[in-house]
Order: sequence, then structure tokens, then C-alpha cells
Amino acid sequence: MKQMSFLDAAANYKGNKILVGETTFKNKTVCHYQVLEKDQKNVGHDAGDYFTIKFTKQILEENKMAIQKEIEKILRLFLKKYHKDKPILVVGLGNAEVLVDSFGSNVTNKMIATNHYNDFLTIPNIALINPSVMARTGISSFKLIELLVRDLKPDTIIMIDSLATQEFDSLNRVIEISDTGIIPGSALKTNKEINRNTFNIPILSLGIPFLLKREEGLLESIYLEKELEELSNLVAKSLNRTLLF
Repeated sequence: MKQMSFLDAAANYKGNKILVGETTFKNKTVCHYQVLEKDQKNVGHDAGDYFTIKFTKQILEENKMAIQKEIEKILRLFLKKYHKDKPILVVGLGNAEVLVDSFGSNVTNKMIATNHYNDFLTIPNIALINPSVMARTGISSFKLIELLVRDLKPDTIIMIDSLATQEFDSLNRVIEISDTGIIPGSALKTNKEINRNTFNIPILSLGIPFLLKREEGLLESIYLEKELEELSNLVAKSLNRTLLF
């Protein structure tokens, strides 16, 4: 089972106010949530900043640039806070052979790696990896990421994964970006959470709910293949522009 969408938790939370900013404009709504340590247990998500971009099918078809600009704006806020001059490691989580779980690798496969050019180019060092799933590699995503962190010594990690949601309106329609990390393959008890305390490195996570969790089982959108490709392209362009330009 994929990690659940933050919006699911926010919708059910009845405690202290966690929504600190909201902007609605032309078929999209951008929200900023802030979870404090005292609230994280009741919210069900770690303390930190969460941004959500909710959009309509119309804007995805007619004005992708409006969504892309919002992604870039949020990423730049986080990178200004956390990134200095060391490499950035971007991790595409999930199973590339299962469509609903292929978002992470689809994004990183469209990104530009630059870490191998660091001897002669004065651009940020970006390293990319798709660790796949333990059933295929025999090694947990956590362990592979841990080995890379030791070697690369990045100052920021960006993790990309598909999410699950119980809200039909969120399916393929929300981009979530936070600085709180993620649990790769969260259904496996052997996998460990990767957050800012795991390697003493800031962890940004970016996810989109592509899987609908209902009592009758797990469902996908009939537009999954088309929209997953569109959103993968959109997120990859946003990351390339933010990290390299």
C-alpha cells in the first residue's frame, strides 16, 4: 500500500489550525499547512511544512504552465532554506513495471543528471536514482539510499512517489510537496522512514495520489495512463528548471 495523501489527514484533523495559507485562482488552489510537533501525532504526519496544489482537469489540459509555476515556486522556497552547495539527490520511488506505482521513476527518467560533470561545469550537482522495489532488487530502498548518501554526501534529498487517497476528488488532481520525508514501500514493515533526522539531511518529498483506497478495494482513474504521463512530464520540467536554471 502506498503512503496516504496528506490532504486525507488534514481533512479529518479537528485540532489546532494547521492551514496557514490558501490561494485560489483559475482552476487551482494552493494551500500551505504547517504541522507543529505537538500536533503531529493527532494529524498522523510528521511536523513540518506541507504544500498542496489542487487543480482541475481543465487546467491540466489547457494551462499546465500555471501548475508548473506553482511547483517551481514551492520548490524554490524549500531549496532556498535547505540547499547550499553540495549535491542534490533525487530519488524516484516505486515500481516502474506497475503503472500506478511508476510515477517516481517516470519523473527521474525525464530529468537531467549533472553530478558526473562536476569537474568542468559550474552547475548544481544533481544525482538521480530509481531504487525500484525490494521484490526485484533484494535490497530495500532505504539501504540503497543510505549507501548513496554516504558516497555523495548531498545536502538535500528529493523523494518522488505516487500516493494513495480516500478522496475521489484528489485522484490525479493534487500535487503534495513537503519537507517531512516519506516511507519507501510503506506497506513493508522492514522499510524505515526517511526524514530530516534519518541522515541529518533535509528531505523533500513530492507525491501525487494515483490510487484510490475504498472498502471494495484499490481503484485507479480511467485517465491514469494519460495523466500520469502528463504529470510526470510536468513535474520533471519543474524540477529541471528549479534545480538547474
